Amino acid sequence: MRRLTASSQLSRTDKLGFEKNERGASTVIVAVLMVVLLGFAALVVDVGGMYAEKAQLQSGADSAALAIAGDCARAGGICPPGVADTGTAMANGNANDGSSGVTSITFPAPRTVRVETNARNAATGANVLPLRFAQIFGISTSDIRASAEAAWGPPSGGSSFPWTVSECVFRQFLSSSQRAELDATGNFTGDPSSAPVLLRYDEGTPEYPGCRTQNGYMPGGFGWLETTGPGCTTTITTIGTAATVNGQPGNNYPNADACRSMVPTLLNEPILIPLFRSATGNGRNATYTLIGFAALEITAFKLGGGVASNPAPADCEGNCRAIAGRFTRFVSLDDGMPVAPGLPNYGASVVSLTR
Repeated sequence: MRRLTASSQLSRTDKLGFEKNERGASTVIVAVLMVVLLGFAALVVDVGGMYAEKAQLQSGADSAALAIAGDCARAGGICPPGVADTGTAMANGNANDGSSGVTSITFPAPRTVRVETNARNAATGANVLPLRFAQIFGISTSDIRASAEAAWGPPSGGSSFPWTVSECVFRQFLSSSQRAELDATGNFTGDPSSAPVLLRYDEGTPEYPGCRTQNGYMPGGFGWLETTGPGCTTTITTIGTAATVNGQPGNNYPNADACRSMVPTLLNEPILIPLFRSATGNGRNATYTLIGFAALEITAFKLGGGVASNPAPADCEGNCRAIAGRFTRFVSLDDGMPVAPGLPNYGASVVSLTR
């Protein structure tokens, strides 16, 4: 029988040498792979941290710009001292470690503020973001910044409560110096008078010197506007360019379901009210020409259809229909109401991010 035999065999010495060479090659491969793995770790950990820091800085810049613009709007357009403290507080409040830098706060245009934020090392106070794994490549920090701009001013339109008030009546609640300032500059300093305003729809309607009777409303209506917007609102798009809206006849509160559900929210919270300068027609054909927005805090009301607050306006009994309140200043963050810096400001402002 023929036997199979190996033609050659490795000696023990040859085997040991071969294994040593293999181990040396493996060490080189592992070393190369470790560099690659650390590179990926730097990419995942450090770059991910940079993106997270950028998002926090952007939130801080947005919040700071909106807060400063709101403070300026509430002060009648004159920015109060301490805006730097406001910016720093908002920037830090949006940082996970509670520490961000505010590079600058500037006012690049009238009624516009720009805030720039930067990363800050909470441990050392340096205005950089410390990196971890990227240090093996000689990169130990990253300079990360974000910026935002916000504007404030009277709204040029949007969706508002479907009721309008005469500009003439509103002006009765400004001082003579405020009226003169409004006529000259389109704005006024301070707040409107906090004296109660009462708008009635009956024979007891208060008379305001220089204003048309019946609060300026046309016969057959109480200033209600057609509900053309979402919910219980009217849509106004062209304030400042002879904007006109159609009135709703009668003195009943609008009967839409959205309006009925809104009743409990009407009291003691400022709402934006469009002001009209002139009106034509009557009843369903009434048309109001709007010239701006004011802020009214409603304190009591008694309307048709059984809609009334408890208590109702003072001395409003029987067939009396009335809305009582006070004019005030109000700043809204409603994104659906664009800022129009060139329009007269009657105390109602909106603040929005512009960049």
